[in-house]
Amino acid sequence: MRPLPPLTALVAFEAVARTGAVGAAADELFVTPGAISRQLKVLDEFFETNLFERQGRGLALSPSGAAYFQRVAGHIEGLRNATAAMLSDGTRTILRLHSYTTFATRWLIPRLSEFQVTHPQIEIRLTTSSEWTPGNDVDASIRLGDGHWPGHEATPLVSNVLVAVCSPSLVQRSRPVDANWLAEQTLLRVTARPDDWGTWCAAAGVDPSHMARRRDFESSAIAYEAAQAGLGVVVAQEILVDAELASGKLIAPFDVRVDKGDETYYLVVEQSRRQRPALVQLRQALSEPPAVP
Repeated sequence: MRPLPPLTALVAFEAVARTGAVGAAADELFVTPGAISRQLKVLDEFFETNLFERQGRGLALSPSGAAYFQRVAGHIEGLRNATAAMLSDGTRTILRLHSYTTFATRWLIPRLSEFQVTHPQIEIRLTTSSEWTPGNDVDASIRLGDGHWPGHEATPLVSNVLVAVCSPSLVQRSRPVDANWLAEQTLLRVTARPDDWGTWCAAAGVDPSHMARRRDFESSAIAYEAAQAGLGVVVAQEILVDAELASGKLIAPFDVRVDKGDETYYLVVEQSRRQRPALVQLRQALSEPPAVP
């Protein structure tokens, strides 16, 4: 039996050869540039030759690398197409979608429920994590960033507005809500979003160093629950607490809202997959405003 090269290394090689850069390949495969470089080294050792050559500050295919890429590129694309075909049985299409946990539970899942009703032939297989997990083998993903991921189409889903919220039990009518009041509260911070408080305080003209009482949480969802329980004040993404603000379980004691602009949540799909009918339908459903009851 003829040997096969390490397949992870082969995928990394094909991505670098196709995109022309280690960084672009890393973004496409959701891994670090260092991981890509290590896989290229594995393949060089397997073939006992260099498949890439240094060209300035970048890489270029060596003659042997160019010849190998020409032979394998079509086969890898064929594997992608065969996999997509296997995920569809003719009447049902399976889409693998990855999302942040809090965004999934508070915004995405209700919309996926509606999507499944209107598109019963498409099955969404959703995976989640508290932080972005590179290397997920998925058809689409929810990512937080500026919308620029080389080799991918990114569709913005929501406005990302930061607002400080707390339980109404923390606010007393006899006491003004100002910087002195805030300095006495416990700051609820999310370890995965370390800059939110600094961003909001800069907009509010508040010195965060005056707020000594702090409590850290692993995820936004837990921090929002702690705020509802009256444990302190959290800077939340408004879209993820709109239900609690509407019901009065949470209030925004300060009239300060920070729009993060392009830094928001996106539905991210590889350019090579963007025209798949099921992904087109999912993109349309998630990017359109919900119907008014």
